[in-house]
Amino acid sequence: MNTSLQIAICEDIPADAELLVSHITESGIASQHETFSSGEALLAAFVPGKYDLIFLDIYMGGIKGVDAAAQIRGADRTVTLAFTTTSTEHTLESYRLKAASYLEKPVKQEDVREILSLVLAKRNTAAYITLLIEGVNREIPVESILFFEQRNHAVMVHTHAEVLRTSQTVKLSHIEPMLPEYFLRCHHSYIVNLRMVREVDKELKVFAMQDGSRVHIRYQALKKAVQEYERCLFDTVRGGGV
Repeated sequence: MNTSLQIAICEDIPADAELLVSHITESGIASQHETFSSGEALLAAFVPGKYDLIFLDIYMGGIKGVDAAAQIRGADRTVTLAFTTTSTEHTLESYRLKAASYLEKPVKQEDVREILSLVLAKRNTAAYITLLIEGVNREIPVESILFFEQRNHAVMVHTHAEVLRTSQTVKLSHIEPMLPEYFLRCHHSYIVNLRMVREVDKELKVFAMQDGSRVHIRYQALKKAVQEYERCLFDTVRGGGV
């Protein structure tokens, strides 16, 4: 497991990006970073689960930081967002997008260290599930999992970044008791992470996932699946979700 924080910096002013990189380096917290000069470039490279933290300049040419953040948050509910700006005009919008921080420019070293420490603590306390993947025990962050799929004699673990194949001794029935309540056994071949569902297609009886994939729902379980998904949405809005 990579212990370095994965960070994206989206700034259209090179000096501002360089200052952030300098503060990140001086923090002493292990990290890897990518820099982008526009919201369009960031969105082109963005994949749910790829970054632990994204610094976003609100006022950029082209797509604004707030609009890029809205697209990112629609696909990834867990990545930490930190806005950088010369104005407090969008403070309320940052709360709606669950941004963890609102940093005024020029960004200060102590503010950067604080947000890095917060993200590191968040990741260190994240839940993991340990599964036998091709003969080796591997820790998989629970929040990175979209769904589990029983396929032939193995379980396929669909995550944001990759699809993992378990050893043949692993079954869905073994995995189910290990998962938080927002995972649902919706079909004899599937367990879905309700937090990663975009919508329910009742006619096709599938969950449409954030990455565009589909998870089948057993006909007899459709009513319960809809109820559980709506409950998960309510908990998220109320503050019970990530």
